[in-house]
Amino acid sequence: MNTRLYAFGCAAVLALSASTVFAQDNMGGMAMKASKPMAASTGYRFELAGPAKSAGGGKSIVAVKLMHDGKPVTGAIIIQSRADMGPINMAGMTAPIKSLGEKPPGTYSFEVSNGPVWSKPDNWALSIGAKVQGVAQTVTGSVVVKLSP
Repeated sequence: MNTRLYAFGCAAVLALSASTVFAQDNMGGMAMKASKPMAASTGYRFELAGPAKSAGGGKSIVAVKLMHDGKPVTGAIIIQSRADMGPINMAGMTAPIKSLGEKPPGTYSFEVSNGPVWSKPDNWALSIGAKVQGVAQTVTGSVVVKLSP
């Protein structure tokens, strides 16, 4: 392996990860916290569109609205999603999450397979990243939702 290329690769990884802030969780592990949004993506936030619904088989459906200055944003492309138990200090406990698209306009739904991970109702964090037309930076945010297995 070329050591010059390896050193460059490590420097690139360090440079890319410099914008992520880490915090110690109560279990002694490291939990990721999102850095502050870039100026181009301010005024955006994700909010729950209602309570989570059971889809059976240990799955939950969560509907989230993407808002900008109090108005729903349509046509965003979800590029990242994560479901974890960070709200109860267990961010390392994650569940598979699948984007179900936008319906109705401005509301983005997700299927979370939390049942096989945790066998009782509890709070989960859904972290979402979306590309919005006309905004250079990825719009990121999270919501906390109570999910049942």
